[in-house]
Amino acid sequence: MICPDWLVTFSRVFSLTISIGCAIVYLTSFIVAFRLFKRFHVFFLTFYMAMIFTRFLALSIRSSGYFLVLFRESGVPIQIDNALWLAKFAAHASVLGCIFERSYATFYATNYENSRRCYFVTSCVITCIICTGLTYADASSDLGRKINSVCYGLFCAVTTAILIIINRWLVKKSSAAKCNLSERYQLTENIKALRLLLPFVVSISGNSIILSVGIVAFNIDTVFNLPICRLVPYYLPIFYFIIIVTTIFNLAAPFYVLFHNRKPLQNQRIGVAEIRNVLGVNIIGDGMDKEQYFQQYKTQWA
Repeated sequence: MICPDWLVTFSRVFSLTISIGCAIVYLTSFIVAFRLFKRFHVFFLTFYMAMIFTRFLALSIRSSGYFLVLFRESGVPIQIDNALWLAKFAAHASVLGCIFERSYATFYATNYENSRRCYFVTSCVITCIICTGLTYADASSDLGRKINSVCYGLFCAVTTAILIIINRWLVKKSSAAKCNLSERYQLTENIKALRLLLPFVVSISGNSIILSVGIVAFNIDTVFNLPICRLVPYYLPIFYFIIIVTTIFNLAAPFYVLFHNRKPLQNQRIGVAEIRNVLGVNIIGDGMDKEQYFQQYKTQWA
């Protein structure tokens, strides 16, 4: 395929611009999450913030690689590539930490607040570090790392979805039977936390799948490669398709979180504080008429 110099430069600048934009969005979501999600447990918040930060770090490292490619034809330095993969696997470790912590909060919802969570969280951190370290060391090539990344993403996505289903079932079960207040509050918090986690898990797994398919099926990565462009037919359409789809996956999760929490953010800007009950409804029943508001109380606490 014919690739003029101006098109090569444009493609590389386009990749750099997109990557910097994604990094800025993740940094914004990191700041917003730090301000708004203090109501969640400190351990979940720590893992969650670590996940967003490592994703931001990975995008920043990728941007630096794109920038260097503008001035050199030998490709991205191996040091930057290794740092990028370390940041990716660190994000996977953070996701696993969130899943382990919410799993413990799900199956021990009755005494989660009074349990010795420090030992469990410490074991989670050690387990995540060992698992990600072994997968990184086991992968002897870039393709092997991508396959491991896909497996991680799919496992985390399925596990998170299962946890949401289990918590919803437990909430319905607790509505029909007598249940203490702390357990019901914990189950409600689990659902809210997992809903915030699931978009990032889907984003990470979808991004990994697209990149792996591009490498395996077409030998095309997100870094514009001039020699491969001259050899592979339809290189440019596939290259831009991969860039656009991975960008959509990268931006979908933080935009969802920002959109989902737009009202608390607006209230925080104007200095309005909301007091919410265990059901997640504020004390005036915002968005509900009186009959629906008290009917929900009657159903939940009967």
